[in-house]
Amino acid sequence: MKHLLISFCLVLFTWQYSFAQDGTKGMRGDPTAIAEAVAMVETMGGMELWAQLKRVHFVHRWYPNYRVDSYVENEILDLTGPRSWVERKSEIYHRLRVYSPEGKRWSVTNGEFEYASDDVFESAMKRAPFNFYRLVRAIAVGDSFYEVRFGEGDIPQTRRLEFYGPDGVMRGWIILNARKEPLVKATTAYRYTFGPMKRFGNLRVPAWGVYGNGFTLYEMISLKGSNHPPDPSLFQPHPEFRK
Repeated sequence: MKHLLISFCLVLFTWQYSFAQDGTKGMRGDPTAIAEAVAMVETMGGMELWAQLKRVHFVHRWYPNYRVDSYVENEILDLTGPRSWVERKSEIYHRLRVYSPEGKRWSVTNGEFEYASDDVFESAMKRAPFNFYRLVRAIAVGDSFYEVRFGEGDIPQTRRLEFYGPDGVMRGWIILNARKEPLVKATTAYRYTFGPMKRFGNLRVPAWGVYGNGFTLYEMISLKGSNHPPDPSLFQPHPEFRK
C-alpha cells in the first residue's frame, strides 16, 4: 500500500509539474493521432483560445431516469490542476461535490457533510487529468504529460484517440466524427455519447450528452471560459469540517 501511494503521488506531482511548465515539450505519441486531436480542438474554438483558458464554468440540466426530479448542475473546473467544484440542485435535492489535492474529496448532500474514502479520492485524482475539457486544454498547450495513440473504436468505421499518462496506462479516449468533432468521450469510470455542437461565446462544445447505456442525459445550458484560475478556497471544505 505504501509503494502504491508513493507511485500515485509521483504521478500526481508529474502532472502538476507538467501544467506548471505549460507543456513546452509537446504532447507525445503518434503524430497522426496528435494531428487528429488538434483538429478537434480547432472545431471547438481553436488552439490559441483553449491554450489561454485556465478554468471553465458550465451549467447542465440533468435528466436521470431513476429520479422523479431533474436537477441543474453548476461545475467550476480548474484546467491547470485536478480541482472541481460541482453543485447539483433541484426542488428536493441539493448537493456539493468537490475534489482537490489540498481539500481531498468531500460532499455536502442535503446538509450532510462527508469526506470520501481515501480509495475514492485517489481514484478521482487518477481520472482528473483525463477529464474531457482538461484533455482539450492539454492538446492546445501541447502538454507532455500525455501520450496519444489510435485505438479501435467500438462504433463501426471509427477509431479512437487514446490518452496515456506517464505510467503508460490509458485512462481516457475520444471518438471523433467526420467533421473532427467529439462524438464519444470516456474514462475508466464513464462513457458519454454526444449530441451536435453548440456555440457558447467563442467556444463550441456538445449541446448534450447521454451517459453509458442511456440511463441519464444532460443538456448544456451555458459554458464560460476564463484565463484566470479559480479561487483555491473554493475547493476547501468549511473550517468546521476540515480534518
